[in-house]
Amino acid sequence: MVILIEPISKSKTMKILITGASGMVGSYLSKLLPKAFTPSSKELNLLDTNNVERYMKEHSFDYVIHLAAYVGSLHDNIENRTPYFDQNILMNTILTKYSYESGVRNFLGILSTCIYPDNINEFPIHESKLHDGSPHIDLMSYAYAKRSHAVQIEAYKQSFNVNYNYLIPCNLYGIVSQAHEGRSHFINDLIFKIIESKKQNNHFITLFGDGSPLRQFMHASDFAKIINIYINYGIAASFNVAPNTNMTINEMALCALEACDAKDMSIIYDDSKPNGQHRKDVDTEQMKLFIKNYKFKELKEGIKEIYEFYSSR
Repeated sequence: MVILIEPISKSKTMKILITGASGMVGSYLSKLLPKAFTPSSKELNLLDTNNVERYMKEHSFDYVIHLAAYVGSLHDNIENRTPYFDQNILMNTILTKYSYESGVRNFLGILSTCIYPDNINEFPIHESKLHDGSPHIDLMSYAYAKRSHAVQIEAYKQSFNVNYNYLIPCNLYGIVSQAHEGRSHFINDLIFKIIESKKQNNHFITLFGDGSPLRQFMHASDFAKIINIYINYGIAASFNVAPNTNMTINEMALCALEACDAKDMSIIYDDSKPNGQHRKDVDTEQMKLFIKNYKFKELKEGIKEIYEFYSSR
């Protein structure tokens, strides 16, 4: 059942916690919600049960927006499977449990489209298909940790009648902290490769796979704006979030070369490396029921913005 509550501007000001506020999405969202609590990992260690329990009970939040996650590139997921499961399953489980036990009535978890089944053959992927098969093997640890959080959130919502929901965004890109630059998602990694190639006076970039997989990408600032709308208008549903654009890796790479003023660079594909899931574009009809006529930032514009930021450092 979908419940709409009054916008925050018409009701009391909520006491909001944002985890992962220094991350790619959190850095944008914290500017949109300047009164929200944005603790560092030293103040709120999401892997420390006692710390989380104490912090949540001390503050009595009205709303928790859980952005914090252990995230990284496809290659890093393959090489380091254990932390992608352990850290995500622990922080999600602990925070959700002690949010409820400290009286939090509103909770928004952030998942990922990689949680959907790999063997699916109906596109775009509807939310109802979530448990129709296993995720792609290369992202299995991260995907199952995130999928498990969906199960936990639904359990709390159904058992205790609380406003606990989740959003499932497509792949994201944006400004990232230095700690994450070495294991960024594809678009960020692509921009870093172009910048480095220019520095080395090379005339090519090398990408994994063969360039054929299809992906939806969304600028992190757009996702932050959508979360802000979600919170302010009291939306109480779980759904996919993505623009309708679905491009091949090669098309995105060519777009990036143009945006970064590097159209003369060639692209070399290393097909000894995995492609990952071939296609995973998601259905956004549920999103459009609540967030109407949202205009996403064009990929070329977003890439140019990020390129100019990093190349000027």
